[in-house]
Amino acid sequence: MAKSTVPPHKLSAASKAMLKKILAFIKKHDNFLVSGHVRSDGDALGSQLAFHHLLRKLGKKSQVVCDQGALPDYRFLPGSDAVGAGPEDLKKGYSAVFTFDSGSWERLERISAALPRKELTVVNVDHHASNERFGDINWVDPTFSACGEMVWELVKAAGVKADKNIAICVYTTIVTDTGRFSFSNTTTETHLNAAELLQHGVRPGEIHAALFRQKTKEQLAFLAEVLRRIRLTDDGKVGWIVISKELIESTGSPPGDTQEYIDLVKSIKGVRVAILLRETDEPGKVKVSWRTEAGIDGIKLALKYGGGGHPRASGATFRGSIQDAEKTIVGETVAFVQGASA
Repeated sequence: MAKSTVPPHKLSAASKAMLKKILAFIKKHDNFLVSGHVRSDGDALGSQLAFHHLLRKLGKKSQVVCDQGALPDYRFLPGSDAVGAGPEDLKKGYSAVFTFDSGSWERLERISAALPRKELTVVNVDHHASNERFGDINWVDPTFSACGEMVWELVKAAGVKADKNIAICVYTTIVTDTGRFSFSNTTTETHLNAAELLQHGVRPGEIHAALFRQKTKEQLAFLAEVLRRIRLTDDGKVGWIVISKELIESTGSPPGDTQEYIDLVKSIKGVRVAILLRETDEPGKVKVSWRTEAGIDGIKLALKYGGGGHPRASGATFRGSIQDAEKTIVGETVAFVQGASA
């Protein structure tokens, strides 16, 4: 039998140091708020819940609250039924706040706005290179494919016995943030972590079914309407979808995690950049997401609007009407793609 060429699982010296620092900090405190960006996706919510379970194993008090709470797509995650959805769910007496998968303090939206920032120690854990390092303690490492992998390292370093609840949450972060192990951030380390999680009771088929095979008739009707509205430039290199409040009201079905919509646009042959523009409930505020192919840095597209993310997947907030957002963002993206092709 040929000798395995898979390298041993390893961490950078910087990440090893941060693991020790964060675990020492946890040891000194007892009551934690755990949060992440608004409308937390699989990586953000999975990371929050995995860390919550870790804290409970360490004998600490922990509460998970993120703006909009647990989206329907992720309510199979252990502990999701107790996730708070807004400032009204916050309690008093937190020793510290841990944030996951959030590039800035403002990304927590109503949660960060309601917290006494100067009175709390904030620990910022993220894998986005564009992170603003807004915490009092910042562990930011873009080499991880998902923020959940960073939580997994904390679990192992803490010396607690990992259980199926933690493993399911972490595995979900990896599956969703790597596009089912298909994105460019999928590495040998990603698969090694996934293999470890399977040893703790994760069944890939069950996770896949929970994430991708539980659509309601209403969700499929909404998806059909979204697909009908896909637009492409004449050369087919840029594609986009606009999810307006009018669309949501007319279908009566609010979107869950919108990542699948933009991924479908990106799957169209010839599309180099896919864009999703989603009108929010706040007047004059539009959420923008980009998915790009190699050679086109989505972070550069997002930075102008205070956003960030990954080179292949980024996001930002546009201030203005949905019509202005479509005209401006699509125009800028087309120009950017042309420049990258020159």
